[in-house]
Amino acid sequence: QASRRLAPPLSRSRSTSTKRTMASYEAMAPKPSLHLGITFSALNFAPMLLVAYFTNKGELQYAEAKELKMVVIALIAYMLLVYVWLFRQGSGKRILNPNLVSSDDPVCKKHFANLNRTAENTLEQALLLLAVLFPYPGLVNAHRAAVLVWAYIAILLPYPALMGMGRNEIWLSTMLRYYIINYMMASVLLAALRS
Repeated sequence: QASRRLAPPLSRSRSTSTKRTMASYEAMAPKPSLHLGITFSALNFAPMLLVAYFTNKGELQYAEAKELKMVVIALIAYMLLVYVWLFRQGSGKRILNPNLVSSDDPVCKKHFANLNRTAENTLEQALLLLAVLFPYPGLVNAHRAAVLVWAYIAILLPYPALMGMGRNEIWLSTMLRYYIINYMMASVLLAALRS
């Protein structure tokens, strides 16, 4: 009878141990994120599609070469800023501070995280911005494209300083730039559908 009394707690213990093992395994296993990627993309694109619907009325139409002058200047300024952030990262790590790159000092870690994240964030959006800058100014609105690229640059410029302020400021800088890209994409799409 004594062994019968001990059996249930022992089996409960095994069951609890198995649950803990499964829970720790599930915590270590990566969770798929495709659904979040789709959701965030839709949440970024949908409001800009609405804005583009009310601010663009025409079809696809070639711009005159003279109309592209300001957007070309803005584009060159943007590409130079990309180079500044990339050279800032490379020189800050490889030329000026090679002996500190692997330091565990919190000040060093914060400094190098700033160098890396500024360059990474710039590059992760660069392809999308450059891709939409082929059709938008040439086929939809060259003047507005120039204004949007200058706004994009103005929002990107303080990114390294915002890194020290917190996540909300960084998120705001990043999201505003995504909205600019999505607005131009939506405008191209709507103009194409109207053509």
